[in-house]
Amino acid sequence: MAEPSLCPKQPAAAPPSPVSANFLITREDYADYRAAAGRFAVSEGEFLVVRLFGAAMLLCCFVFLFFLGSDVQEFWLDALLGVFGLFLLLWGKMLPIWLRARAGSDYDENKRLVEACSVSVGAEEIRVDKPRYRACLPYTAIAGAYEDNNVFLFSLGAGMSFFLPKRCLTGEECLQIRDYLSSALQKKFQQEGAQTNG
Repeated sequence: MAEPSLCPKQPAAAPPSPVSANFLITREDYADYRAAAGRFAVSEGEFLVVRLFGAAMLLCCFVFLFFLGSDVQEFWLDALLGVFGLFLLLWGKMLPIWLRARAGSDYDENKRLVEACSVSVGAEEIRVDKPRYRACLPYTAIAGAYEDNNVFLFSLGAGMSFFLPKRCLTGEECLQIRDYLSSALQKKFQQEGAQTNG
């Protein structure tokens, strides 16, 4: 006959609880979402290529200006080349500004964007509850996720996405979501300038 164990049996560890947030989409939330979606849609390599073209155009502008002539017509063409090159160099910085401005006007014109949302991020799935959309999405259904200083963005592919503003979360909850996304999505989870609280 076996002797009774002196150590009490430990209960099985409960799965970590999901992080949930209920929020009303504000104008600022929508602008943050659109800026994050635009940044997520363009890869770092694409930004690099655009910046290289901009630098090449600026270099050509200076070469043409200083070495190939001083005709007034050539000067205006050189200036145009330089302005366009500068635009391409700064495109990565200007894109979020433009997207935020555009999102603000879209929000003002379209009041259906003002809706209550509930998002719950767990270890196994993400739940979304909106007036016109309700889903329980396993991580295999998530095409990618992106985090910046203001939002967590979840892409479903084909231009479909949803977001969770960090203003609704504590620093600890942001870390927990980051852990869930890192382990479940691995390379499909991108971060840019992320902080621990919103």
